[in-house]
Amino acid sequence: MKKFAHKVAYIAGGIIIGVVFSTSAGAFADTIKSVVGKKVTGEYTIVVDGKTLSDKGAVIDSRANVPARALSEALGADVKVSGKTISITSNTESSNSEVSTVVDSNNKYMGQSKSSLEESRKTIQEKVLATAVSERAKVAAALEELKATGDNNAIALAEKRLAEYDTMVNDGQKELALIDAALASAK
Repeated sequence: MKKFAHKVAYIAGGIIIGVVFSTSAGAFADTIKSVVGKKVTGEYTIVVDGKTLSDKGAVIDSRANVPARALSEALGADVKVSGKTISITSNTESSNSEVSTVVDSNNKYMGQSKSSLEESRKTIQEKVLATAVSERAKVAAALEELKATGDNNAIALAEKRLAEYDTMVNDGQKELALIDAALASAK
């Protein structure tokens, strides 16, 4: 009975850590910036190859934002919009190959500085993913021990917690993919 109480305490501790972890992950997500609803703090003229574009650029939260269609067309690129994805394709005569760049409007990391992206990547890897993977392994081990006891309530609780850690790991990996995509286009 003492061993069972120890396992229950172990699972309860994991749940408490998970709640703290979930709360801190939410607080981290609140630091991600979006331009939706933000005020335009400046406006500027865009000049491409000596020609002034009719569309203006905007400064939102100290970041330069340019009109993708006007800029791409001025450079001779093809612009297609599908859902929330803008595809910009240009043919470069010097390499005779097609270069395609996709700007995903769902990627909240696009437009951030390289140093900011690298810091976000490091935070997700070291704090979010490492913790979730470690805690998931502990819960998986405890679940195996619980299966031997036959306590269905404790098993169900551990399985639920395991699924939550699987979701955290999956979400963390998706965030890293978004950051990597933004890093590939960052300067």
